Amino acid sequence: MIYWFAVPTLALLAALQSSLLAELTFLDGRPDLVLIAVIAWAIADKPRQAMVLGLIGGIFLDLLSSLPVGTSSIPLILIAFLVSFTGGRLWQAHFLLPMATTLVGSLFFHAFGMAILLAAGRSIDINLALSRVILPSTFLNVVLAMPFTQLIVGLRNRLYPPEVEI
Repeated sequence: MIYWFAVPTLALLAALQSSLLAELTFLDGRPDLVLIAVIAWAIADKPRQAMVLGLIGGIFLDLLSSLPVGTSSIPLILIAFLVSFTGGRLWQAHFLLPMATTLVGSLFFHAFGMAILLAAGRSIDINLALSRVILPSTFLNVVLAMPFTQLIVGLRNRLYPPEVEI
């Protein structure tokens, strides 16, 4: 049921990320909307769905960029898989933990992309990429993590209401 809503939403987020947000940058970084949405859905205690959404969102991102296919999908799936070990307890434990998860996930996502580009033979100034792209993007991702997580946890509660014991 969620896929009828999530696939068009991920396509829209990927299109926004690749077009409009490419022009609205902080230094040279921009928020990774698909990454934030996948992390938020994994935090909302739906890890299998989050891994599928990571694959779908990564495919949309790869189709809209010049990166090799799989550069976005693989880290998104891995991040959703690693977040799934918490079993939704991340949100319940402390309200700042989704931001910390987004921080780590964002750094991993960008490091994976840089590693793929380096393996493909492209030259990258790592210090410049870190200071102008990765850290500003990570900052924007962390700022957007809390509203995205609250929105997606609310959506999860509407789609999958918690069971009530009598």
